[in-house]
Amino acid sequence: MARHPELARTQLFAGLADEEFDLVAERMRPHQFAAGEQLCRAGEPSDQIWVIAGGLVHWTAGTTEGAGEIELRMRKGDVIGAQDAITGTERTATVVASTLTETLELDAEDLIGLARRFPQILINVIQTQRERLFRASARSASLFSASARSTASQRGEEIGIVAGPSLSGVVNRLVAAARTASTRPVRFVDRSVSFASALTASDELASENATVFIHGDLDLENLGVLLDEVDRVVAIAGTAEEANSLGRVAAASEGRRLELVLVSEQARDASRVWPTAAAQLIVRECARQGGFPLADADLAWLARHLTRTKLGLALGAGGAKGYAHVGVLQVLEQAGYPVDYVGGSSIGGFVASQLALGHGADAIDARFREAFNAENVGKLFSSPLVGSAGLEALTGLLKQATEERFFSQTVIPLVILAVDLTERIPVVQRRGPLWEALLAALSVAGVFPTQERDGHRLIDAIALVPVPTAAVLEDGADIVVAVNLLGTEALERWPGVPEAEAEPQKPRRRGPLDTILEAMDLSQLDTSARHAALADVAITPRFGPAEWRDFHRADLFRAAGREAALEQLPALQALSRPVDLGAAEREASVV
Repeated sequence: MARHPELARTQLFAGLADEEFDLVAERMRPHQFAAGEQLCRAGEPSDQIWVIAGGLVHWTAGTTEGAGEIELRMRKGDVIGAQDAITGTERTATVVASTLTETLELDAEDLIGLARRFPQILINVIQTQRERLFRASARSASLFSASARSTASQRGEEIGIVAGPSLSGVVNRLVAAARTASTRPVRFVDRSVSFASALTASDELASENATVFIHGDLDLENLGVLLDEVDRVVAIAGTAEEANSLGRVAAASEGRRLELVLVSEQARDASRVWPTAAAQLIVRECARQGGFPLADADLAWLARHLTRTKLGLALGAGGAKGYAHVGVLQVLEQAGYPVDYVGGSSIGGFVASQLALGHGADAIDARFREAFNAENVGKLFSSPLVGSAGLEALTGLLKQATEERFFSQTVIPLVILAVDLTERIPVVQRRGPLWEALLAALSVAGVFPTQERDGHRLIDAIALVPVPTAAVLEDGADIVVAVNLLGTEALERWPGVPEAEAEPQKPRRRGPLDTILEAMDLSQLDTSARHAALADVAITPRFGPAEWRDFHRADLFRAAGREAALEQLPALQALSRPVDLGAAEREASVV
């Protein structure tokens, strides 16, 4: 074993023999830095270097092109200031201790003398600088991927998880659940050595894993270090006291990526007196379940949130073809995928509202058929051109279908699109009565009058946003499945259906309105495909001969949606998996 393990661990002195280490050690002296204390500042004389023997420091240097700063986390074994000392230039970086940090200090003159005697040191300085630039480059890639939805080839995300003492066992089970949700590697850092060592390990593991978790403690100093050093911090409070502690941290977080989870009424009550800025950091209010501190649904949601696999569904316009959305929902439901965010344009808004209210695929199918039964459809389209004859019927069925609920009463976030003719822009509806938003979303130009809202004239969103992918992403979805009902591929006939049965019993008399709407659909084919292409998974059902108001073809439309969803299911499975809480519980004991 080397007589000087601290020095042997340092790249700067790699290759030296034990007796050479003795000469180096004679010239070095221990120095301790408190958390937040500065080791050196850019622009100062380079009269000393430090070898980190324990702890963690934050290294910041400006780029030569003036394009911002390079930041690094430096840890045990790293050397600060060697290149500047060798070249005799002013310090190029500012270095601050993140935690209590132990160092071995060496004067610049002594380093130069040692380098003359042992040329290997000069080679090591060059190698150390090369590795530092590599780490800086990798770190930049990590920051870029966090803002641009990381891919498998990019650096992973480091996440601090903090839970109060009242939530014993939550972190282990949460990490285990996260592993079942992600299709990419997830690691949990062992904190058996030290907090600083865990941070160091997480930094290295992020180059090989999509998500790296590090467990923190519920105290101001610990959380402060995590906020500085990792990409995100998710903190969970289960009592009023724990919530108050988090509130103090949140108030001082200064926009850093702190996300708060509150479990229990007491924690939620305590949060109501927080400053407004702190209250906006709450990402989830959870409930307890049985003997475990967290309900299954909340645990699964948090696992998806941590691994960025929360699923959003963007349902497109298409009239009666909207029954295909039900087929897509059936496939997702049977495959075990819960939807975390949903949005819809036109008829997609109607289906989205039912899902957001908590109804399953079969219930939505039944409610869809009830709302658009033969009697209601006859009333809706009784007038051949623009008029208000069907408006009363549409308003009534929407009020009944939504039970006159509000957006604030949905169980998952919902967005319904419309178009503002006054401003000539899309309108993203997230507030107010659901029926009122749907009335605007379903006001097809030429069929129903425009809806007046505070001096603005609203109509069906098909005119600008046939598939609301961007709005669902904006709400917070990590992975979006878009369903485009206006595909260019059509079937000559419905599969498995005799031609005679596939046609209406009485040929419909086609009027000017049918021609106008058919032309509108054709004009939106490219737009609809472009909006759907923004999604991670685009589903485009293929339909046989049909028109936008063929509500009697519900079964055929639904089957087309199911078939298209099954074709694209492997693409979704490559991005995420349904959370397996049973597997998570079994694994939690060994995490």
